[in-house]
Amino acid sequence: MKVLVFIKRTPDTAAVVKPTPDGKDIVRDGLAFIINPYDEFAVQEAVNLQKSKGAETVVMTVGDDASVEQLRRALAMGIDRAILVKHDRFWELNPSQVGYAIAEIARREKPDIILMGKVTIDDYTYALPGYVAQALGYNLLTYAVKLEYGDGSVKGERESDLGKETWEVPYPIVISAERGLNEPQIPTVMGIMKAKRKPLETVDLELPSYEYEIVELTPPPPRKGVKLLQSVDELIKVLKEEVKIL
Repeated sequence: MKVLVFIKRTPDTAAVVKPTPDGKDIVRDGLAFIINPYDEFAVQEAVNLQKSKGAETVVMTVGDDASVEQLRRALAMGIDRAILVKHDRFWELNPSQVGYAIAEIARREKPDIILMGKVTIDDYTYALPGYVAQALGYNLLTYAVKLEYGDGSVKGERESDLGKETWEVPYPIVISAERGLNEPQIPTVMGIMKAKRKPLETVDLELPSYEYEIVELTPPPPRKGVKLLQSVDELIKVLKEEVKIL
């Protein structure tokens, strides 16, 4: 069994993100970056498969030189080797371009399973798993919260608006990981040391171009203050005079 994991370098969830003066990008100087949290579930799932099934594991990303930091962390978690598809302004790529890169690497690596997070927290793009599955002709299982691996198929639970659904899907398959699939482990000192010696390949790919541009990035409006009400009479007064729904 062979598993390919895609990860993305994203701003830390605790970071204060600000747009640049022209509104076309975010200020990156001094900003802390991490592996997209949902992608960490995918990395851990691959490591679990490595331990339980003897799977060969490969992690990849599309990014600049700084993205090596996130690849090394995935290697420290236990992944066997890494691939960096070099792009100095990867944050400007759309899902089709990133999906193209993943598909090209997958055609070379021929994995049975491709794992990635259900969404990226920087731009909240959900389209990537479906694009990759369609490009490769792979089956697709999204929002996975539980997975059982058989000889020829994966039995998985996924969350939907209707509740939990159980699917059995044959290999090869693209799986997007949901929170709760597993518990990502913090790399050990030994894992970090080993990661420095694991193979990390840099690949140059010519990605398809699209005529689009980011027009403007704007921060969300500040949250309004909270008013604590002490009685029902005070609530009724607010509903009448301020909200005006009574």
